[in-house]
Amino acid sequence: MSEAAFDELIHAPLRLQICAMLAPVRSLPFSDIRESLEISDSVLSKHLAALGDAGYVEISRVRVDARSRRLVTLTVPGRTALRGHLAALRAIAAAAEPHVAAPAAAEEPSGARHEVTLDLGIA
Repeated sequence: MSEAAFDELIHAPLRLQICAMLAPVRSLPFSDIRESLEISDSVLSKHLAALGDAGYVEISRVRVDARSRRLVTLTVPGRTALRGHLAALRAIAAAAEPHVAAPAAAEEPSGARHEVTLDLGIA
């Protein structure tokens, strides 16, 4: 399990979706990602460039039936960052879940506050 680390680069909705799509596979064609997300080539290229600059994805060209296709791969650092980001999101979500009150808590005055500390490695 990766250490929880919120990653603002991955957190952008389209980039999170791109990483999530790539996580269970070796690679995906650029066109499949674009069609699945229903976005333009330029929007996808912009997000892939940001992920690529961070070393999270690699884009390669392959020949298929005399045509060149772009394949997008989530790198090892990208997979690690995604796992850490998802762990951070799970920790945030868990903090929002109601906790089972202990019997002593029932005796606290109404309006009592409890402090919750989350260390998510947010820089």
